[in-house]
Amino acid sequence: MKSLLSIVNRESLDVPEARLDHFQGRVLQELHLEFFFARCRFLITPHLRHLTMGPATADEESSVASILSERQGQLGQLKRHLIHSLALYSALLETNSYVIALNQHLVIARFVGRGEGFEVKLYTLPPGDLPAQYADKIYLGRTLLVLEERRREHFGLRFMRDSLREQIVKLDARLQKHCPEQLAELRRDFLEDLREDVDEFSGATDAIFEGFPPHLLPGSGDPAALLDLNRRFRELKHLLLEADDVLEEMERWLFERSPGAVRYVIKFRKDVTNDVNYIMFKVNGRISDAVNGIRL
Repeated sequence: MKSLLSIVNRESLDVPEARLDHFQGRVLQELHLEFFFARCRFLITPHLRHLTMGPATADEESSVASILSERQGQLGQLKRHLIHSLALYSALLETNSYVIALNQHLVIARFVGRGEGFEVKLYTLPPGDLPAQYADKIYLGRTLLVLEERRREHFGLRFMRDSLREQIVKLDARLQKHCPEQLAELRRDFLEDLREDVDEFSGATDAIFEGFPPHLLPGSGDPAALLDLNRRFRELKHLLLEADDVLEEMERWLFERSPGAVRYVIKFRKDVTNDVNYIMFKVNGRISDAVNGIRL
């Protein structure tokens, strides 16, 4: 509830202008927002109703009803802000467009406060499965939303790095819980290699932070710097692909020995896949277009 109140208590949100294609527009129309009560989650539907996923107090129910009645403008601005951010600074919609379209463009955006903004985890499932089959939702990935920020420093690379570091820690903790007997083998055969890949990725991102200004686009007058930056992002993509290879092997191993733990590896792989696609489609493509003066 704290995250929702911090958003709707603003007088207004400065939403960047964006022209959406048909797919993005449909996602905006079907977007569900997810926040937390003290003991459960709740969804705000496109029709500004709320669905509670567990026990809620009368005060919590009343607070949400008041928000839905009085703060509709802020909620609409929040949705547009998120779609704009997804279109520019992630490949989540592009990577997952097929399954999203199959589910009639229904996307659930879960907001969790994170320092300067919100970490937003995205899920999808068929509209008819809400609310009874909520637990069967499909994880799509995560992104960072900063409401006061129009441009991302270094294309949002810092969040990508920090998120990968955090996911290794969380994965290790979940493996301790779900397959403690195999933990030593998992750490030796997979987690150590995964940490090495992420540590190398982190070192390469730090070099970008130190060697390049936060914003080189648009209108950069230094093609050589852009080409060097493009090379460095491509090398980051290679490190992520190496991490994906480790996760793929780990996924196969867990399917045979601990099916209850494998879903956490699948989610981690989804994040890595999204990062790879973001670098290829958005970062490398945008830089190459700028270097060659391509304007559509």
